[in-house]
Amino acid sequence: MAFYGDVLPGDEFKPNAMLSNDVRHFINSLNGFAAHRFTANGAGTVRIQIYNALENSLEAGTAVNFDESSEMAGDALPAKLLTDPKKPWGVITQKLKAKEMGDCYISGPVTVSVTGSGDFAQPTAGSPATFTRGAEGAPVLFAYGSKAVINLGAGTPEHYDGPFALTYDAEKKKLIVKAGYLSRNGEFLLVAEKELEPATGSVCVTTTLDANGAWSTPDIVFGSPGTFFYPVGSCKVEGSGDTQNVSVCSYRVPVAIFIVTAICDETN
Repeated sequence: MAFYGDVLPGDEFKPNAMLSNDVRHFINSLNGFAAHRFTANGAGTVRIQIYNALENSLEAGTAVNFDESSEMAGDALPAKLLTDPKKPWGVITQKLKAKEMGDCYISGPVTVSVTGSGDFAQPTAGSPATFTRGAEGAPVLFAYGSKAVINLGAGTPEHYDGPFALTYDAEKKKLIVKAGYLSRNGEFLLVAEKELEPATGSVCVTTTLDANGAWSTPDIVFGSPGTFFYPVGSCKVEGSGDTQNVSVCSYRVPVAIFIVTAICDETN
């Protein structure tokens, strides 16, 4: 159930449908009617108490970080709009005015606004109130239209972060391939990180050998695996615009190895 603040003397009071329904579900449960939203709504959910440390309101369903530059208010942590999804974050359960106190989900099923498609969803610094669906984030348990129920804290499958690891940056709308290592006929080199426009196909490290025996500068491109195209991952793009879904797979390549031989001209 949601958190409901007290009605103080002199406050303008308006009936609240959610409060009315939650009271009905609670009373029904006391009367032995166990199959109700109240039980399922709170099952497995972990919340903490927070307060809005900003000067502006925060909307329900918004992802927030915890502001370490502000003090706690009792047991309530100071919350601010999410700016770094790699730091601890949660989702607030109701609209909070500046300095207002409320609840924040940190684990379990929670309903959020979403865009795109994919089996997982996560917020970004540029869009803390609308989660982006894709290959990373919290598992999407159910989705319909622009709303989804995600399972906070469940995490994504094991994420590879080694040489040539592929990730999709939903804010930049770019495929990012980390730097990695290359060995070509025994010469060991570092291949620089590369940003690519997302596309469906194989992602390869490439370096070519010309007729004079000179190697080209190594690069990371989309291509067909072959003698001069060593596959390090794949990318799949579905849809376009706001509904575009980009999924990636890293092949866990510690070193891209090129061994090229040719028949020598015996007359030289």
